[in-house]
Amino acid sequence: MIKQLEVDGVPAVLAPVTGEMHAGLVFRVGLADEPLVRRGITHLIEHLALDGLGDAGAHTNSTTAVEHTFFHVRGSADRIAAFLNRVCAALRDLPAERIAAEIEVLRSESAGRQPEPRSMWRYGARDYGMPSFHERGLHGVTGEDLHAWVAQFFTRENAALWVAGDEVPADLRLDLPDGVRQPAPVPSCALPVTPAWFAGHRGAGHAESVAWDTVVRREARAAVFANVLERQLGRDLTRRGVRHEVRTEYEPRAARTARITAVADAAPADRPGVLAGLTGVLAAMRDGRVEAADVSTVVKLTCEGLRDAEERGGRLPGQAFNVLAGRGVQGVDEAVAEVRSVTVDEVARVAAAAYPAGLLMAPAGTTAGPEGYTAAPEVSAATVTGRTHRARGNRGLRLVHGEDGVSVVEDDAIRTVRYDSCAAVLAWPDGGRRLIGDDAIAVRVEPTLYTGGAAVVADIDSRTPPALRIDMPPRDPDAIPQPRRGWRDVWGISRPNG
Repeated sequence: MIKQLEVDGVPAVLAPVTGEMHAGLVFRVGLADEPLVRRGITHLIEHLALDGLGDAGAHTNSTTAVEHTFFHVRGSADRIAAFLNRVCAALRDLPAERIAAEIEVLRSESAGRQPEPRSMWRYGARDYGMPSFHERGLHGVTGEDLHAWVAQFFTRENAALWVAGDEVPADLRLDLPDGVRQPAPVPSCALPVTPAWFAGHRGAGHAESVAWDTVVRREARAAVFANVLERQLGRDLTRRGVRHEVRTEYEPRAARTARITAVADAAPADRPGVLAGLTGVLAAMRDGRVEAADVSTVVKLTCEGLRDAEERGGRLPGQAFNVLAGRGVQGVDEAVAEVRSVTVDEVARVAAAAYPAGLLMAPAGTTAGPEGYTAAPEVSAATVTGRTHRARGNRGLRLVHGEDGVSVVEDDAIRTVRYDSCAAVLAWPDGGRRLIGDDAIAVRVEPTLYTGGAAVVADIDSRTPPALRIDMPPRDPDAIPQPRRGWRDVWGISRPNG
C-alpha cells in the first residue's frame, strides 16, 4: 500500500518493499526546460550536487532526463538520510570552485555520446528538442547562472520524495529553498505535416539504423501497443530474413501524453528491409491487424511486471513523478486492472492514432520516403530581404543578410534564421558564426568565404542579444573554412586566377 505524506514541505510517497531500502528525491526540471544557450546547465548542477558524496556503504546515482532530475540512493535509513540531506545542502551552496572541473568532466562524458536526432526534427531547437543537441551551453556558465537555475527549479515546491521502506528515515531533512511548482513546457512543433520522414546521417555516431516515434495519450493501452509493436515487428523482420535488433519504449510525459519509440538496428545491407518491415507493420496495425496472442502475452507480462515492481519499490519513482504533475497516486491493483482491461480493439485504436503523428528516420542516403510520408523540412522557404554576398570561388553559394536575419543559399537550398526566432548564436574567436533557429535550421556564416564577411559578422553581432551568444573555444586553423584553391581576392573582388 502506497502512502502519501509530506516531509519538510515536500510531498512524498512511501511503501514497504522486499529487499534493500532505497529512496529518491526528484525535481520537475530537465532538458526540456533548458534554452539552447543553457543546454547542459541542469546536468552540471546534478554533478556539482554530488561532488564528494561518495559513500561505500550506499549505492547512489542521479539522472537528468527530459522532464525530471532525480537523486537516488540505496542503503540503510541512516545512509539514505545522510545522502539526501547532503544533496539538499549542496544545492543551497554549490561548490563554485568546482564549476570548471565539472564542465570538463561533462565534456569528456559527451565526447563519445551522440545526441539522438529525432527530437530536433519533431520539436526544433526548443523544449523537447533539446536531447538532439550537445551541451554547448556550458561555455561561459557562471555561478550566478547556476544560482538562478537552482532558485527557479530546485525548490521544495518543485520536488517530490519517494521512500521504499517501512518508514521515512528519522534524520531526513529536506532543507530546500522555497519556490513555486514548475509545470512541464508546452511542446513546440517543427513538423508542418505528419506522418513525416527524414534520412539519418552517415557517420553520425549513433547506432540507430531505422527509427520511428510518435506522441499519443498517456494510458495503459498505449503502453501495451508499444510492446505489441515490438513483438510484431521482430517477427516480421525475422520472416523477411533480416538480421536485426528491435526495441520499443513507452515514455510517459507530464502533460498526459506519452512518446513511443521504435528502433531497429541492422547492418547496412539489411536496412532497406528493416525500413519496409517497420512501415509495413505500422500500416498493418493502423488498419486493425493486431495479433490477439501478442496482446494477451503483453498484458500478462505487464501485469506480472507491475506486481514485481510493487514488491521492489520500482513503481514509486513514477508515482512521485505523478505527484509533481498534479495527478494522484495509482495503487498496483488499479494499475493491473487497467492493463487487464486492454483489448485487441483498443490496441488497434491506439495504432490508428499513433500512425498519423509518426516521425520516421530512414537509413542514411534514402532519397524518397515511404508512401504517405512527407519529407520533414530541412531547408527554409525563403531568404530574408537584404544585401547579397557571393562566396569567393563558389558561384553556387551566397549569403544574404538584412535587418530581419540571415540566409545562406547553396545551389537551390535556402537556410534562413530570423533574428526574432533565433535560439542561439555560436561564436568563434576567428569570426565564424553559426545561427540556429527555433526550427533547428542553422545558418553558417564564415567571414573567410565572403567579400565583406567581417562586416556581416559585425552586423550579426549588433543585431543578436548577448544572451543568445555561446562563445566557442578557438578552432584549429585547419578547421577554418577557406575559399577554393585557385581564387584570390584583389581589392575586395574575387576572381579566378588567369
